Amino acid sequence: MKKLAAFVEGQTEQIFVQKLLEEAAGKKRIGIESRRAYGGQTGQRTFRILHATTLGSEQKFYAQIIDCGTDSRVKSDVVDNYNGLVLTGFQTIFAIRDVYPSFAFDGISTLRAGLRFGVKTKPAEVQFILGIMEIETWFISEYTHFQKLHASLTPDYIKTNLGIDPCNDDIQLRPHPAEDLDNIYRLVGRSYSKNKNQVQEIVELLDYERLYFELPNRIPDLKVLVDTIDKFLSV
Repeated sequence: MKKLAAFVEGQTEQIFVQKLLEEAAGKKRIGIESRRAYGGQTGQRTFRILHATTLGSEQKFYAQIIDCGTDSRVKSDVVDNYNGLVLTGFQTIFAIRDVYPSFAFDGISTLRAGLRFGVKTKPAEVQFILGIMEIETWFISEYTHFQKLHASLTPDYIKTNLGIDPCNDDIQLRPHPAEDLDNIYRLVGRSYSKNKNQVQEIVELLDYERLYFELPNRIPDLKVLVDTIDKFLSV
């Protein structure tokens, strides 16, 4: 059984990565365990299992998705757990965190270099993936989900009311995509606050064919994620 470990900064990323893996691999072929990290400031860092699928004989892949709780703990959790993961057969490791609010646009290259510094590359290379400026960039770019949420949320309606063109704009240039997403939903009396139920609803509405095959051509970090998952799922 091939094993993958994903370290993410929060609940939103954890829910999204789980759904993306299920869509790419097929639920019957992959077992997924979600964990939440706690502590570490003055005591031992602990990891609590939130959800785990029962592994069956037909499942060829296993993924562990760790919610690190904050962007600042993503790298340290990778480094602290790297040896244990490779010793227990994890061949693929990646980490996802936002750029905002810790870094501005001009700090992205510094952030990337800092994430790679001092991290082992053998036997498993760690891929660090950034949501620029936040992972909500990917949700806005997959604009077809808006009309599934409410028929009025056409790209033209969003552009007319907010000046955001989700079809053609590079949403990576927006300073606060989560706020943009909230403003879009508020056009029809909804909201976005990273609430678990809200995130799960959005994640179910996303078009994963577009996310997997089209959007990586526009969003380099999403391409890294998709390529990493493709390599993991190759037999």
